[in-house]
Amino acid sequence: MSLRAFHIIFIVASVVLCMYVGLWYMRQNVAVGIFFFAAAGALVVYGRKAFRKLKELP
Repeated sequence: MSLRAFHIIFIVASVVLCMYVGLWYMRQNVAVGIFFFAAAGALVVYGRKAFRKLKELP
């Protein structure tokens, strides 16, 4: 598995995990749930930048 594929899979898995934990925490502590949704959003932004950067690599 290439570094590019691993990076893509890892970012997608991290976003899914943040969304799941955010939903789980929304039932217990809304502030923490919002933090995890913000983290998922930040990971999406990072993933877009990383995908663009990884396209340039051979």
